[in-house]
Amino acid sequence: MTTTTKTRILLVDDDQKVLREIRSHLEKLGYEVASAEDGFSALKLAQSISPDLVVLDINFPESPTSQKLTVDGIEVLRRLRESGSVPVLMLSATNISAVKVMALSIGADDYVSKPFDIQELGARIEAILRRTGQEEPGERVLSFRRLRMDPGERRVWKDGEPVDLTGIEFDIVYALARRPEHVFTREKLIEHAWKDNSFCVPKAVDVHIGHIRKKLEDDAARPAFIVTVRGTGYRFEDASA
Repeated sequence: MTTTTKTRILLVDDDQKVLREIRSHLEKLGYEVASAEDGFSALKLAQSISPDLVVLDINFPESPTSQKLTVDGIEVLRRLRESGSVPVLMLSATNISAVKVMALSIGADDYVSKPFDIQELGARIEAILRRTGQEEPGERVLSFRRLRMDPGERRVWKDGEPVDLTGIEFDIVYALARRPEHVFTREKLIEHAWKDNSFCVPKAVDVHIGHIRKKLEDDAARPAFIVTVRGTGYRFEDASA
């Protein structure tokens, strides 16, 4: 990876061996890497350095000095999502589907189970950065009566006002909006939003759709843009500009 401004990655894990291994690999790929060994330090560091991506372990041991310093990975993810849309790749020693869904529902962009292959981890990171930072060939600005979507800037506007979506949320909305009135199954949306990742489960799509509706719809309980097609999936509705 060659670039004048290095992509900055925040790596968070309480296992120093894991930190050293991942840091060494990512630095060889050309990334700038900062690290933290607990959730509290991770939040402070994220605020000060504004990373381009966070690699975040789920579990951290309790602080021996103060419970206030004990912040697990899920809580770190939750706070990162409250303050912005930085891409987050979760690490976990468990492969339980419910844990994956929980992480994805809060807004994780990917989920890798330990033990992992370091080459695969690097590939997952590169895939997230491609999704969240570059316009793909053939993608175009979409303009509708109330919504506008720019894949180059990866931004959405509703009635002229910006809407803050995560990378996954943008990919889901953009995939739907490229084919208005077309019904997408959950599996097809997984292909569009997670692309080369096979870890996602259909339930996570429903959770992300719920988050998108809260941000995008006038009334999330009565969606007008992303409509549920019972028993099949979802479709996008908004008149072309």
